[in-house]
Amino acid sequence: MRQDRHVKLARVLTGAGLLGCLVWSVLVEAAMPSWFDLDDSCPGATGVERRYFPPSATCLYEGGRAVGYLPLFETVVLTVAIVLLAAVTVTGLVLLWRQAPAKPLDQHPKRPFLHVLGAAALGIVTAAVGRTVVIIALLLGGPPGGITALLVVALGAVGVASALDRAAGPGGGVSGRRATALVVVGGSAMFALLLATRDTYAREHTLLGPGWAIAAAGGAFALAAGAQWLSRSLSPRP
Repeated sequence: MRQDRHVKLARVLTGAGLLGCLVWSVLVEAAMPSWFDLDDSCPGATGVERRYFPPSATCLYEGGRAVGYLPLFETVVLTVAIVLLAAVTVTGLVLLWRQAPAKPLDQHPKRPFLHVLGAAALGIVTAAVGRTVVIIALLLGGPPGGITALLVVALGAVGVASALDRAAGPGGGVSGRRATALVVVGGSAMFALLLATRDTYAREHTLLGPGWAIAAAGGAFALAAGAQWLSRSLSPRP
């Protein structure tokens, strides 16, 4: 019962922190000079310099003249707010990690085909939903919004991967942590592939990324799940 309360507290802290970070990112982006009509925010300026931590913006003019856009008070308030929100979020994530069940699951392997197939489906759905959500968050909240949205998608994927692991995973370990490893490894492989081939689709100006990225994400997650089964089969049996 006590552990259940701790888990609930961890989820509340994490959810509140992430929601607060999303709201904060939208407020910061709204306070910045307009991306679409610079003259409306900085009349006559030739450019603008944005910083998100601490939040600040500077209008740049010819001759090297620079004029601050955000008032100092607003910068201080927004900076204090994001520090507090980040602390709440990190505390929630740490509590979630520490509250993962310490008791290993059933030692007997279950259904490898279903687990790998489910991981592939999870990778496809995560990539399809994630890239859309992140782009919307980038437009509304700038880079901080995109990072927060990416974390939200990743945590959702970990939750689904954990349920999949409990239903069909290799067993013999903690499902939540193995699910986290699945998402981290699969997601990292996907990002590495995108970075390695970015020049291919950057020329086409595809905002959502290459079309093959979704299928590749499914393959990356499936390979990560297969590696877990391979590791399980190679580990010494009790």
